[in-house]
Amino acid sequence: MKKMKYTSSIVAACFLLSAAPLCAQDIEKEFEEFARQQQQEFENFKNKADADFETFLRETWKKFDAFAPIPAPERPEPPQPVEFDKTKPTTPPVSIKPGALKKPDAPVPAIGGEKPADRPDLPAMENKPAPGVYVPGQPYTPVHIEMPTVKPALRVPRRAIEFYGTDFEVATAVLNGLTLAGNSEANVADAWKDLCGKDYEQLVRDCMTLKEEKNMSDWAYLLFTKELGVQLYGADKKNEIVFLQMFLLNKSGYKVRLAKIDNELKLMLATAGTIYGTPYLTMGNVKYYVFEPTPGSSMSIYTYRQDFADAKNLVCLNIESVPALAMEEQSRVLTAQGSDVQVNTMVNKNLVDFYRDYPQCDVVIHYKTPMSEELRSALYPQLKAAIAGKSQKDAANWLLNFVQTAFEYKTDGEQFGYEKPFFPDETFFYPYCDCEDRAMLYATLVKDLLGLDAVLLDYPNHIASAVHFTEDVSGDNIMFDNVKYVICDPTYIGAPVGACMDQYKTVAPEIIR
Repeated sequence: MKKMKYTSSIVAACFLLSAAPLCAQDIEKEFEEFARQQQQEFENFKNKADADFETFLRETWKKFDAFAPIPAPERPEPPQPVEFDKTKPTTPPVSIKPGALKKPDAPVPAIGGEKPADRPDLPAMENKPAPGVYVPGQPYTPVHIEMPTVKPALRVPRRAIEFYGTDFEVATAVLNGLTLAGNSEANVADAWKDLCGKDYEQLVRDCMTLKEEKNMSDWAYLLFTKELGVQLYGADKKNEIVFLQMFLLNKSGYKVRLAKIDNELKLMLATAGTIYGTPYLTMGNVKYYVFEPTPGSSMSIYTYRQDFADAKNLVCLNIESVPALAMEEQSRVLTAQGSDVQVNTMVNKNLVDFYRDYPQCDVVIHYKTPMSEELRSALYPQLKAAIAGKSQKDAANWLLNFVQTAFEYKTDGEQFGYEKPFFPDETFFYPYCDCEDRAMLYATLVKDLLGLDAVLLDYPNHIASAVHFTEDVSGDNIMFDNVKYVICDPTYIGAPVGACMDQYKTVAPEIIR
């Protein structure tokens, strides 16, 4: 009896052991079937979105009247910086009333140029806007876009695309032979249908991977898609280039569209932030700016009635990280008046070339852009050594004199012919800079080297800076959020910490922080 029980146990154990692989195989098959169904559902959704969009492209495009460009804020700066009169009797410090905290731009107008419409769909202003929703003055969070799934391949040939002196490897074979017979609705729809029917996923994945790996901002990514078309088809193939930009950006999740202006295809961008000096449309309470508008072109714009379904994100103008571009070194030696310290700096000309192609946008975007690591690593150790052991006031005065006197002054109008706030690295590249460039640089140095909070003071025709010291520092000041900020003006040549220009002691500046 005991032997029979033992034998039965062995038989049962063998049955269980033999059944275990079968269960695992069944589970694996079920998972594979589930994954296949999910992939098929995704393919069906994608194919439907592609087909629906083809329909929109093929319909007769509607005429819209564009809004005139929003002019860039004019800042009629003095042709020469103001010199501080050291012989003038000292006066008691004044506390200046601040203006409002400056918002990046104004609310978006409704379609047809009416007054700004109520937006009940937007969250309350004190709450963070939902991803993909832009509220002026608040951080913009993009919708997360999954990278496209690509079919396994042993080896995918890639082509080097030069972008600001840097080679980016991209699988471009799918784009060979892309042509538009013309710029009619049918021509555009046919090109969309043709490209959607090919294995374009690796191309899009390569582009999106490069965007992440190379720290490309949205604007950098936009320019990269253009350069990709230029190098594939030639600069004269404007229809193909613009179409390719639309395709890649839409497939990467960006809210862009094609339009016809004077019978020429143009790309239009829905942006988080204002692009100055550029015509635009408003559709669905979103501004669409013309990318690279032709001067003097018609304000009549023809475009289709609906965006691509997967295009959820606005083109954000902020630069969170400096693009990783190959180094083309440009050196410069700076010396402040009354100092024997020679400051050796180094900037990347490729990066400066990229900044040169940035659109005219709010000065806040320039102010918030980080300094490149190449410039920081060359500049900061020398400045830290120069201010080592000094009090906050003495260190701030040394940095103030450095910014006041180591750089030559010239207005943007004189140097460029238009208003151009500098990104941090540009101040160390171009031979001249103006008040806003100096104020932004000084505030950045104070924050990074002294660990003190600083703000910009935006007057009608001038920008200065102010610092919140944690030690007792007197001087002309401004109270903001119940905190005292002592005025430090990098364009008031020879002026120490706490000296405000006489003409601004009764002016309430807007605050930029």
